[in-house]
Amino acid sequence: MTRALRALRNSKIVGDFSKVAALIRGMTEKLRPTDISDYQMAVAHLRELDPGMPDLDWGIVSKFRPRLETPAQWEAIRSFVISIVLMTQPRDFNPVRTAMTVLTRYVAWVWATTGAELRFEKIFTQRLLDAFVEIGLADRSPAYRFDVHRRIAVLIEKQTDARLKRIPEPAPSKKMVPYTSAELARFQSWALGQNSDRRRHNAYSILALCGGAGLSAAELIDTRIEHLATDGVHITVSVQGSRPRVVPISTTWHPALARAVDGRSTGYLFHGNRGEEYSPRLVQSYLSEQKWDLRVSASRLRLTWIIQQFDNDLPLAVIKEVCGFINLASVDRYLHLIAPRPAGDYFEQIAGSAVTR
Repeated sequence: MTRALRALRNSKIVGDFSKVAALIRGMTEKLRPTDISDYQMAVAHLRELDPGMPDLDWGIVSKFRPRLETPAQWEAIRSFVISIVLMTQPRDFNPVRTAMTVLTRYVAWVWATTGAELRFEKIFTQRLLDAFVEIGLADRSPAYRFDVHRRIAVLIEKQTDARLKRIPEPAPSKKMVPYTSAELARFQSWALGQNSDRRRHNAYSILALCGGAGLSAAELIDTRIEHLATDGVHITVSVQGSRPRVVPISTTWHPALARAVDGRSTGYLFHGNRGEEYSPRLVQSYLSEQKWDLRVSASRLRLTWIIQQFDNDLPLAVIKEVCGFINLASVDRYLHLIAPRPAGDYFEQIAGSAVTR
C-alpha cells in the first residue's frame, strides 16, 4: 500500500493536478483583495469625486439598482446620478440610500420627460423641480413632496447662485394630535435613558426647544447656546432661519434645557453633521433610531406647543409671531385641534364692557 501511494504521488497525473490546484489557489489569492463586480467596476472611477466616503457607503452607491422602466434607462443616467450624490457627500446608510433613491427618481423623470442633456445646469432648475414634484410625485404624500423639493432645492442653491422659491410646508396630518400631559412627562425618562452625553444633549434639546418653544426641526438644528438669553427668571431663544423671532421657553421645560446645555457656553444645542443637504433630517434620523414604546416626534412636540398657545387664549397676531407663521391663514391647519369655546364666555369682551389689554 505504501509503495502504491508513493508511486501515485510521483505520477504525472498527480503532478498535473497539483499544478492546477496551485494555479487555482494563486488566482483566488490574487482576486480576493479586489473582489469587485463588473457592475461596481463600471463606476469605480467616480469614487474620486468623494475620496473620503467610507467603504460601506460606497458599496451602497456602487451596488444601487433602482426599479426603473428599463435597465437601459439606469444605464444611461447611472454615472450622472452617482456624481451628483457624491457631490452632496452623504454619510451612513439612511442618508446615502435616500440620496440615491431621490436623485435617481428625479433625474430619470427629467431625462425621460424632456430628453435634457445630462448636465447639472440642464437638469437641476426651478422649472423642472416644480414640475417633477407636481407631476412626477403626484402619487406621494404632501410631506414627501415637500421633503424632496427642499432636498433638491438646497442642492441647487449650494451649487449655483440661484435662490429657489420653495413650496409651502404641508399642513400637519389630520391624524397627528398633541401629546397628552402624561406622555410629555414620560419623555424625561426617555431623554435621561440615552446612552451617551451627546445623545442626551440631543434628546433634551428636542424636548426643550420643540416642546418648550415650538421650534421646528430646521430651527432646532440652527440654534446655538449663544442664542439663549435669560433675565434671571425667564429664558428666551432667538430663532434663526427664514422666520426669525424671539420666543420664551416654557418654564416647564427649563430643566430639560439645562441638561441640553450641560454647562457649555458655546456651540450647537443639537449635535450632528451639518454637511447634510437637508440638515433637519439629522433630527429625523436621530429619532428614527429610538426604540421606545412612545414615538418621539419633533413636529408633534411643536404641534403640542402651538395648541397650548391657543389654549392660553393668545391673540392671533401674537400666535402668528411666536409660532413663525407666514400669515394668519396658517392657523387654519390647527383649527380642528383647538378646543371649542362658547361665545357667551366672552360676552363682556365682545360687548366692549370688559377691560382688555
